[in-house]
Amino acid sequence: MLGKVIGLGEILLRLSPPNYQTLTQATSLDCQFGGSELNVLSTIGQLGYPVAIVSAIPDNDLGHMAETFLFTHQIDQDYLAKRGDRLGIYYYQKGFSLRNSRVTYDRKHSAFYESSLEDYDLTAIVADMAWLHISGITVALNQKIYQLSYELMKRAKEKGIPISFDLNYRESLWESFEQARKKLATLLALADICIGLEPVDLLTEDGQDLKDKVGLTRPYQDRDVLSLVLNEMAEQFDLSYIAFTEREIGPTNEYALKAYLYDSSRHVLHETNREVIQVLDRVGTGDAFTAGIIYGLLEKKKAREVLATAMASFKFKHTIEGDINIVSRSDIEQLMSDRTYDIKR
Repeated sequence: MLGKVIGLGEILLRLSPPNYQTLTQATSLDCQFGGSELNVLSTIGQLGYPVAIVSAIPDNDLGHMAETFLFTHQIDQDYLAKRGDRLGIYYYQKGFSLRNSRVTYDRKHSAFYESSLEDYDLTAIVADMAWLHISGITVALNQKIYQLSYELMKRAKEKGIPISFDLNYRESLWESFEQARKKLATLLALADICIGLEPVDLLTEDGQDLKDKVGLTRPYQDRDVLSLVLNEMAEQFDLSYIAFTEREIGPTNEYALKAYLYDSSRHVLHETNREVIQVLDRVGTGDAFTAGIIYGLLEKKKAREVLATAMASFKFKHTIEGDINIVSRSDIEQLMSDRTYDIKR
């Protein structure tokens, strides 16, 4: 592959109380790094492909911490802008049993939040690019970042570079679900691979959203309804693939997981079996799934094998503490080939 898998997004410092404590009772916080695009790139890098992040960090000790993290995870730093004084932060309280996990963001006016088109050399970035990945979380931050994302996607599209776009939705970053649907639809029109089914406008002739009109809800039990939505979505946005997951969460640490991949060229929906696993940390699991999809497509696997690869990465991340999936090709291959959980010697 000539060029790198490049992601545009914020590098976030994650601060978490240890031992399932709440923020109000904690006297110390564990420190890690994360962020949707960063998580995706880290997995793809571990699986053997060159990766780079387009972002902004402050030129201080917090920024230097981030640089050290990127170096240890072999994520190229050529397109990091140095500006401002703040690094985006989020606080993560891990839930237990009946108590939900909670996230509190502190990312306004961070180096990346305040950055704009003028801070990045898009010509050089696109010249070094073999794949572009962006998420709906990044574009929701503010209008300047939205415009930066649109411009980078437009230039990649003009060069015929594959683009994956994750319809990641964070309610706190949007004025409304309807606003997210409208703004993400503009960006999805530039993508080739879509992760997720919402939020995005999928309008019919009468101005209604098709997903609302036919009553598409999780779990996706009506395959006719699901196929109708996928066919229309692929056609409206000229998508090659649509990938998404389904997760049933109970009051214990057991999750039921399932994944899907729609191949628009053959009008075929591939799906995995439903699998129940124990969960250590669910943060970043969707990004691990996305990374598996990108990796499988880069490897030129068949659609069913791409989905199996993504499902393996998705499952594995549920067993890893922190945002970043710590995974190798052999881990993925082992999960895909057998169900042996004994010690590997």
